Amino acid sequence: MYNPKSLKAEEFISDEEIRETLAYADANKENVALIDQILAKAKECKGLTHREASVLLACPIHEKIQKMYDLAAEIKKEFYGNRIVLFAPLYLSNYCVNGCVYCPYHKKNQHIARKKLTQEEIVKEVESGIKRTKGKYVCIVDRKKAIEHAIKMATKNDIVVLAGKGHETYQEVNGVKNPFDEKTIIKQIINKM
Repeated sequence: MYNPKSLKAEEFISDEEIRETLAYADANKENVALIDQILAKAKECKGLTHREASVLLACPIHEKIQKMYDLAAEIKKEFYGNRIVLFAPLYLSNYCVNGCVYCPYHKKNQHIARKKLTQEEIVKEVESGIKRTKGKYVCIVDRKKAIEHAIKMATKNDIVVLAGKGHETYQEVNGVKNPFDEKTIIKQIINKM
């Protein structure tokens, strides 16, 4: 029985539901009235169902696709303003402490080779993604030096975002946890300026 709120994989991952959703999307991908209704709901920022999202993803109508882009930009600006928000799905290892039956990386799976990326490998992976954007970047592996560089480069009205470590008082490098409090480091950098 399909139940998207269940914690059991066999209940929230349903082959039948996936196939029905894909069929629903294919049957409605050019249903302009439904697409307009879904876009109006999306504009309210209260979320879409997976079936509604599938219809939008399948839609081949250029003007509706443009409306999706415009609405996404409008919603993004409403939530984030002019900030750039990044999400980098970079997997640093395939070690796992969970036992999820639907995932091949679960801790009980002894049949796969485990790998934890080194700092050099992480830099290489990140740079491979950045280079595809043709954007300018500076690679500073030392987090303290990188924070200092970003703060010194900032000008009036710039926002410096330090993502991912602010709530922690340590930094783990190659499996070793070292004391590292960004709030203290930021104060030290600013006081030196």
